[in-house]
Amino acid sequence: MPLILHKDIINGEIGLWEISEELEDLEHLAGLSLTDSITYSGISALHRKKEWLATRALLRELLGKTITINYHNDGRPYLESCRYNISISHSACFVAIMLHENNIPGIDIELSSRQVSKVASRFLSPDEYEVCRDRTGISNHKLLLHWCAKEAIFKMIHFSNVEFSADIQITLNDTTADSGSFQGFYAGKTGQILVPLEYIEEYGVMMVWGMTSEIR
Repeated sequence: MPLILHKDIINGEIGLWEISEELEDLEHLAGLSLTDSITYSGISALHRKKEWLATRALLRELLGKTITINYHNDGRPYLESCRYNISISHSACFVAIMLHENNIPGIDIELSSRQVSKVASRFLSPDEYEVCRDRTGISNHKLLLHWCAKEAIFKMIHFSNVEFSADIQITLNDTTADSGSFQGFYAGKTGQILVPLEYIEEYGVMMVWGMTSEIR
């Protein structure tokens, strides 16, 4: 079944979809509206077509009906004529969606096999980098948790001039568990904003999510 993970959360839900279908099957599952069909006709790359369709198929699976995804000027998605706020993430052949009725959601996924140590200095503070050390060196598990957490928080923010290593900070316990919770902080214009986060690592995917009220 394409929907490989589904989580009910208070006033919302999360879904993870593995793209394994042929293009024609995805077109059927997505149930495109006329507006979406016009947009879809302008996509040429096969992998992008599948990713785009799978996102809408997953949304349709979660909501039980076809809802158009629109985008703000800063690229953040929103749903047309729907009570839910939405966050979307893609990685390789996986798509994740988080929906929430009241708060601004943020979700990010990455393949567990992705190595991010070479770019760690771009998104980690020196203290965060030290947290990622273990007895054998730098833990890719912890690096991915930081990366996904910061991406998830970034998706809750209404502007793009954010310095990941300085403006978004993660407080991560010394854990290598496959699921858990921790905290993130965003240095907002009105002061530091706490963002509770949760994660799960399953199906070869690291997934981190959280939510907050509107960040300014």
